[in-house]
Amino acid sequence: MRMIERWFPCAEVSDASESGWGSGKSEKALFIWFAARPLAQAKAAVITSLLPWPDDTREQERLKDLVRRAMTDRDAAHDELVRELAKAYPNGASMLDPFSGRAMIPLEAARLGVRAWGIDYAPVATLAGTLLADYPLRDWSSEPPLPIGPPLGFAEDRLTGDVARVLDEIGRRYEASMAEFYPKINGKQPWGYLWAVTLPCQECGRRFPVTGSLVLRHPLPAKKDLGQSYRIAVDRGLGTFRAVVHEGPPIGQPTLVTVTRGGKAQRGKAAVCPFCEHVHPKDVHTRLAAEGLGNDALLVAADLDDVIGKVFREPTFEERAAAEAATAALRNELPFGSGLPAVPDEAIPDGDYDTVRPSLYGAASYGELCNDRQSLGFVRLCRVINGFADEMGAAGLSQDYLAALAGYAAAGFCRKLKRSTRGAALLPMLLSHE
Repeated sequence: MRMIERWFPCAEVSDASESGWGSGKSEKALFIWFAARPLAQAKAAVITSLLPWPDDTREQERLKDLVRRAMTDRDAAHDELVRELAKAYPNGASMLDPFSGRAMIPLEAARLGVRAWGIDYAPVATLAGTLLADYPLRDWSSEPPLPIGPPLGFAEDRLTGDVARVLDEIGRRYEASMAEFYPKINGKQPWGYLWAVTLPCQECGRRFPVTGSLVLRHPLPAKKDLGQSYRIAVDRGLGTFRAVVHEGPPIGQPTLVTVTRGGKAQRGKAAVCPFCEHVHPKDVHTRLAAEGLGNDALLVAADLDDVIGKVFREPTFEERAAAEAATAALRNELPFGSGLPAVPDEAIPDGDYDTVRPSLYGAASYGELCNDRQSLGFVRLCRVINGFADEMGAAGLSQDYLAALAGYAAAGFCRKLKRSTRGAALLPMLLSHE
């Protein structure tokens, strides 16, 4: 009988999971994952699954005390645990996790010298687990040097140093490939951009942005910063709109508002046209988006200030032209291969609303979860990573090492997905940003 069948350190896992080593945040930083289970949970699961549950109550208490001490830090009671496992498994312990995910359990098992296997149906999970619990534990010292400059002096091991150099080089090449679509303003690269989906008004026919908040930066009294907001200014004659950035709190209303009836807020927000004030109930503007009538509009640009931080402004003519040029460039991007278009056309499954919420934007495929410039950036980044891996292969690196270096680059790609897609949050607002 194993310990986990009779006892588990629930309180200790909860305490260790709140912060520090047991939270698993460091491991999640390596590869973005929807199931952010704490490392403390994995460590406790491994230990209690392997340790026996003796008949002697004194032995039970001794092992429980060992587990409690092991939960106080990442390496706490490590050597004592290894000795205890050697007693229980003279020929060596082994463990299989059939639903491995990011391989947190195989990772913790390996740290105790246990032979561990992880299996998962999802290819992305397999990649994430390999990056976390396989590649870092291998010896890469026999690999030829990378042909991209001298090794970094700070690196603790070969893999860490090479990954840092590869990511720097990929970042440099990616920036060069996208420079014309992200122009510098006054010699500096803007920090980001805010976009909104526009829909046609069902009363006047004019397009208007669907935005849920007008706050850009909250006030910081300590820095005498009033904060920033914006308002949607419209020209009814021309049928155009623009975002006017100003200091302080909002002086107008967003176009996406809560509707009240009989003094009670109704479920779902209505979209109000700023041209004619026609109200579109949630089911109406959701239907319009689902019919593919939504277009993207660049509203606001953000720079970095040394004192305040993010400073918002209206986009320049050059920036608007660059965004439009990205749309044209995206149309000319070639497929990656047979059945692999530059922009993914895989359909989002019906009912998949709790993860990506496609109905909010009318997206029918995963490729539609980005605006055109975002999509172009991801396409170019994929090509940069693929091309760099080909170069490294020509330099004599093994296929496994190429897979490792390209895999960590792919992990960076996934981190970019979190902050460079439609609906990514900058502040609590329904705006996308790049």
